[in-house]
Amino acid sequence: MDFDSLSLMTEFAGVGAVALACGLLAGLRERGERRRRDLDRISAVPWRSISALCSMLAIICLATAAKLYFAGA
Repeated sequence: MDFDSLSLMTEFAGVGAVALACGLLAGLRERGERRRRDLDRISAVPWRSISALCSMLAIICLATAAKLYFAGA
């Protein structure tokens, strides 16, 4: 695969897709953290913050990719 042939739109779409997947996985981990049986076993990872940041990055990247796609760039 030749990375020089990728357009800016596909790069934004790829980063947005990866960020969306990370955000969904972090959201699932946060849900599991909220529903844990042993309340004394807390996680050291801030899943809610990771989920929020990845989701915002995904929205920004996918919106930029859509704008580039419809602009014909």
